[in-house]
Amino acid sequence: MKRMLKIVVISALVLFAGFWIWYEYTYSMDTVIPFEVNDSNLKTKVLIASQGSKFKDSLVQGVLRHYKKDTIYFKVIDVYTLFTVNVDKWDALIIINSWEYGSPPSNVKKFIKNHPDKLDKLIILSTVGSSNIALKDVDVVSGESIIEKAPYYTDVLVERLNKIIK
Repeated sequence: MKRMLKIVVISALVLFAGFWIWYEYTYSMDTVIPFEVNDSNLKTKVLIASQGSKFKDSLVQGVLRHYKKDTIYFKVIDVYTLFTVNVDKWDALIIINSWEYGSPPSNVKKFIKNHPDKLDKLIILSTVGSSNIALKDVDVVSGESIIEKAPYYTDVLVERLNKIIK
């Protein structure tokens, strides 16, 4: 009887580990390697903090393509390095990341909480499926990570960014 219980427990652990590995491989985000576009001495400065995925990368590239002829300095960083950001240095901040269970990751939540007087500079695009989510006083766009919809969400980001920087 003890041996059977041991087999069941070991089997359950192996199944759980297999599921965990599959989930991480399927749904984990890549790390964004920071990069800059244009001269950091330009008047208008925009920070984009994102997670790495095909959909999120296409949003970042779409925004950068839209402003390629403008004199705007962009810096792109991984969303998990937000704690290093000096908000006062930026005219606008775009955060593109996945929310689980309708809530931002703790680092994003903390970032928002630590800068209550800077929320007018902040645009968040969260990939949480088709549900509409909101945070008090924060411009949040929610949508599905469907690559065919990237141009639509890029246009939404550009429209909202224009309201801040122009």
